[in-house]
Amino acid sequence: MLRTVLGKTLSEQRRSLLWWALGLFLAGATYAPFYPSIVENAATFDQYMESMPEFMKEAFLGASGDFTSPAGYLNTELFNLFAPLLLLLFAIGAGARAIAGEEERRTLDILLSTPVPRRQVVIHKYGAMLVGGVLLSVALWLSVPLTGPPFDLNPSLVDLTAAVFMCFLLAMAFGAIALAIGAATGRRALAVGVTAGVAAGTYLLDLLVPAIESIEFLQLLSPFHYYLGAEPMIRGLDVGNSLVLAGIAAVAFGAALVLFERRDLAA
Repeated sequence: MLRTVLGKTLSEQRRSLLWWALGLFLAGATYAPFYPSIVENAATFDQYMESMPEFMKEAFLGASGDFTSPAGYLNTELFNLFAPLLLLLFAIGAGARAIAGEEERRTLDILLSTPVPRRQVVIHKYGAMLVGGVLLSVALWLSVPLTGPPFDLNPSLVDLTAAVFMCFLLAMAFGAIALAIGAATGRRALAVGVTAGVAAGTYLLDLLVPAIESIEFLQLLSPFHYYLGAEPMIRGLDVGNSLVLAGIAAVAFGAALVLFERRDLAA
């Protein structure tokens, strides 16, 4: 039965995962045709960016300020917002549905009537989210080497792997938060709303706080700081920041285990 919790969840999600994977692939492929025009107008873009305030330039281009190289272009256009946004939407939805969705569909009682302990249900539900996230990340990764070369978009595949991996960790951290809220409350909409609010708030925190030097340290409270600040598409894998993101996911997942174990489902 332990295998069927994971297998059943993945089986139920197989069609949606296929569409998500297609969407992630197309998202990555969409940017390739525009890259030649960026290179042709590099001087104009550089001049425009130089006129922007430093904190705004860093918010859009990152600390490197690179936009016209293959890595800088992908970092700015794909990995600064669009790719993490799509992966976060998937992970938050999956985390909220994992326990709270089963409860709202009134199928959780049936699942828990089997010999499977509550802890194992949470583990396998989160495992299904991880597997789905890996599949979507692979689709995103494949989009660049498969569609980029005809347009001279040829970044380092090692750095591309680092960017996709850290984007995956960021998404799984927020997915674990949604899982914990859903496990604690049994309310899917609440889990989605609160987690999405936390994600939006911490993104804006990381984006806007650098404009005020006296409170710049507050960036450390944002998970996005450990992903965006690392610029893995340009600098490669940042092990320390990756461990922070993985740690957030682990703490939230641990909270989900404890909260669901102690919760009175009859209430």
